[in-house]
Amino acid sequence: METRWLYTTSENFPALVKASEQVCLLPMGCIEKHGLHLPLGTDIFEAAEISYKATQIETACVFPEFAFGDVPGGPAMPAGSISVPVELEMTLLETLCDQIGRNGFQKILICNGHGGNAPWLNTFLRDVMNRKKDYVCAVYPMKSGISPYFIADILSEQGRGSVPYLTAEDENYILDFCAQKKEVGHACLGETACVMGLHPETVHLDRLGIESGLSTHEADYLKDAGIQIVNGGWDVNFCNAFHGHDPVGCNERIGKAAVHVQSHRLAKAIKVLKEDKNMLRWHAEFQKGM
Repeated sequence: METRWLYTTSENFPALVKASEQVCLLPMGCIEKHGLHLPLGTDIFEAAEISYKATQIETACVFPEFAFGDVPGGPAMPAGSISVPVELEMTLLETLCDQIGRNGFQKILICNGHGGNAPWLNTFLRDVMNRKKDYVCAVYPMKSGISPYFIADILSEQGRGSVPYLTAEDENYILDFCAQKKEVGHACLGETACVMGLHPETVHLDRLGIESGLSTHEADYLKDAGIQIVNGGWDVNFCNAFHGHDPVGCNERIGKAAVHVQSHRLAKAIKVLKEDKNMLRWHAEFQKGM
């Protein structure tokens, strides 16, 4: 059935709520540079479209994507980046969740495609827990960056041929990449694969090799001393908005395989959330006496 909020008619909406067992996914990303080879909307594509594909496996509603995740707002930020104050993000997200709850959903799963959102989302979950709500929220980190390692694990456990779309050459490429413990993180092989599996026309592999995706280690001395700065110094160490070894050799087959694996991972999480009997009870118990 159609699971996307925007594509559902008002008449059919109650049926979607029922089929979803009152579970709604809220895809979240950000708008920022992803190296020279991936589009600004990488995290949004991953979160929104993998969420939709997952709900074709395990039914749940998919709310329109929350595009304005946490991105630094200094004048040195690359062209096209969008930065919104965290206070506004928190207010907007709570308002949207309230509206999702008003429309009959009791469990909201924020599918986060941007690692930079993690700190404030944890604070958001705490704030929601502190308020009387008819719904509960949880966060699912998409972890698109480590898709190659998920694929390698499946190949190791279930054997070659167990991941759709991959040729023997593709399997060798992924297994070799992981055996060498090559780095992934941001605009890396994992994210490049996912975008190639969703919107290959937006990927520019010919731009690889111009800027490095490896750490400068410039801010490491602070971490080594136990001192934490914003984002752990990531923006300094990975000043090209690119973290990982160059994804040279990535192709659409690997991309489709990555999307397949990520969609099935999320579908399993949706099933767990639908079957859960505790989260609403915990929230109600926490609210007693308030």
